[in-house]
Amino acid sequence: MQQAAQSTSTISVVVVVYNIPREIPRTLLSLSASYQRHIRADEYEIIVVDNGSTPPVDPKMLDGLDGNFRLIRMDPASPSPARAINRGLREAKGDVIGVMIDGARIVTPGLLHFARHGASLFPRAVVATLGWYLGADVQKFAVEAGYSIEEEDALLASIAWPAEGYRLFDIATPDESSVDGWLRTIVESNALFLSRDTWRAMDGVDEAFDFPGGGLLNPDTFKRAMELEGSELVLLLGEATFHQLHGGVATNSQLESFVDAVELWHVQYAELRGERFKPPSPQHRRSYIGTLPTGALFQLVSAAVHPIRGRKNPPVGRTFDRDRWSLTKSAAPVNSKVAALVKLAQKEFTAGRLEACAAVARLARRHAPAEPEPQRLLRQIGPALLRRIPTDDYPDFHAALGEAYSFLGDREKAATEFAAALRLDSKSNRSYVGLSMLRMPGDGYLLWLRRFHELLRPASYVEIGVNQGLSLSLAKPPTRAIGVDPAADIRVRFRAETHVFPETSDEFFAQGRLRELLRDQPLTLGFIDGLHLFEQALRDFINLEPYCTRQSVILFHDTLPLDESAQSRERTMNFHTGDVWKAIVCLKHYRAELNIFTIAAPWSGLTVVTNLDPKSRTLEVNYSAAVERFMNMPFSTIQQGLDAALNLVPNDWETVAQRLSGRADVVQTAETNAL
Repeated sequence: MQQAAQSTSTISVVVVVYNIPREIPRTLLSLSASYQRHIRADEYEIIVVDNGSTPPVDPKMLDGLDGNFRLIRMDPASPSPARAINRGLREAKGDVIGVMIDGARIVTPGLLHFARHGASLFPRAVVATLGWYLGADVQKFAVEAGYSIEEEDALLASIAWPAEGYRLFDIATPDESSVDGWLRTIVESNALFLSRDTWRAMDGVDEAFDFPGGGLLNPDTFKRAMELEGSELVLLLGEATFHQLHGGVATNSQLESFVDAVELWHVQYAELRGERFKPPSPQHRRSYIGTLPTGALFQLVSAAVHPIRGRKNPPVGRTFDRDRWSLTKSAAPVNSKVAALVKLAQKEFTAGRLEACAAVARLARRHAPAEPEPQRLLRQIGPALLRRIPTDDYPDFHAALGEAYSFLGDREKAATEFAAALRLDSKSNRSYVGLSMLRMPGDGYLLWLRRFHELLRPASYVEIGVNQGLSLSLAKPPTRAIGVDPAADIRVRFRAETHVFPETSDEFFAQGRLRELLRDQPLTLGFIDGLHLFEQALRDFINLEPYCTRQSVILFHDTLPLDESAQSRERTMNFHTGDVWKAIVCLKHYRAELNIFTIAAPWSGLTVVTNLDPKSRTLEVNYSAAVERFMNMPFSTIQQGLDAALNLVPNDWETVAQRLSGRADVVQTAETNAL
């Protein structure tokens, strides 16, 4: 420790200490020249005021600390730290004087450097820091959950403190006075720096605040400084004080007793100031100085985007869109293609794929130069993409561009981008879906399934392969819906009378459950969407047809594979149709009388089978031969003639109506919907 007489200090810090033998060594270490950055030992002094500790603070505690430290003993001492603070102010030699009313607080390494510079910005600068608690949660509640000095010691060790001083933010919680403090009014500062002249203008702190701990002394001091003529608040961005657990009068007291104490403090304040305490005006100007460590930056962003207080009027405005980081909700462009591009760009932004967002936004801007939303996005994330293709190329970038070109009707460029995505990831589900939409534009299979429900108004409906229940939920009263799936994971609400059997379809039919549920009535509509294996789909058809009539309809899903990989029997990717297509080829071979056609509905086709014969046993008798004949049929044998092999029809109402010409009610309804 250097002697104070040798000091040429420009800044002094008064630290009040009372019965904190465990905590004060850390506080003083954090104020030492070996810890503080960008300031020399001879440029500041630390005045430690022992406010009547028992036993007294040992002067040897200062030995070995790098810097100018002085120890003053208040004897006799008052319960309030006010007299101790004023004593320290009188002893201080610096042009700028900081006060730490609570000596149990560790500080960050740049506190004195930035405080000194902040004080030089204005003649009457009020330089303040935010206050934090070590540990998770406000310390009163943390203690109730078992937080202890041992846990606090372990926390400090976990961040390698004091070597990593700014990591204090990583293990701390903003205190009550500093919630959202960068952007909201703060009530007090536990490291408050003013010029010597400003302290003199205030006549120090008010010793009339005589409660143990000071009551509202610290908030009063901060407010009086802020209300001086010409005062300018300077808030240190990444410097703070961190309260250690020590059983203090205010911060570590029991919640119930603390509430009672606060009310007494307010009564005293009203007696002294003529009104209850109110924080300084939120309209007061403020300047910021310093750096932002990661932990502090996280809390600053949180205070801006998701404030704890003032949520009705948050700093970035009530209309702020957190998903798209926009101050206002954007209006959808009038042009439908541009609107689709904007929506896609916003989706990429929300997903954190900023390069893709920039590429799609630029495409939208080229097609609509005056549209504001692409420009807003590009102002925000344009620098994320400085090339045509990002340095770290990834499949979703090309898949997003593929979708964008699809919206614009440029099928060739869309297919090129989807192919590029698949070169990077041969299992890119998004690219397979995009390619299927290019191949089969129009309404998806769920919309077609909904239409069949509306057209047929089925008295009964059987679905094999329920998954989460989305397609099964399309049934409406008075339909009796029956679902079969050994791994059903229902996540929707059903509207019709619905029975779900968590078993295989073979088990379901073997138990004769369908006959019991139909009550001797025929099945109107069946939907096969189970294992995606040819032989199982065929067997499910064989088991359903005996319950049907000529007017019944059975649907097969996933009958139109996109390529060889998608139709493999072993599922190796999400976009998987399996070899269900073989069941359609098989039906055409053995049952020429059936009316079979496949709607080119994305993503993988929907095959319709009508003119069913409940008495036919052809497939049942020839099942083994059929499986042997078609099981190993290569996809390549029909790939070039897929349309003819599967009786493919366009994805439109009129064509489907013609193929369902045997049902006058269906034809009439289809024609009406086509209008």
